[in-house]
Amino acid sequence: METFNDDAARLRAEATRADALARRAKREADEAFRVFLKEDGAVAPDQAIETAKASARAAQEAWRNYVRHVALHGGHLHNC
Repeated sequence: METFNDDAARLRAEATRADALARRAKREADEAFRVFLKEDGAVAPDQAIETAKASARAAQEAWRNYVRHVALHGGHLHNC
């Protein structure tokens, strides 16, 4: 049971970190888009948008892994 709790805690921490990275990438993409709208002739913020999407996908995958691990081992989700 201790291994389950350790694994679940690790996966939850990974999901939390990925979520924070996704939020940060989204903020950066939003800022790049605001700059793009303000500055005539600025390059479109495609790279920032792609980074935000990739971070969001990583956060979703990390969360799915956590939920799957908990479900497979008969645990329950909780907020720490």
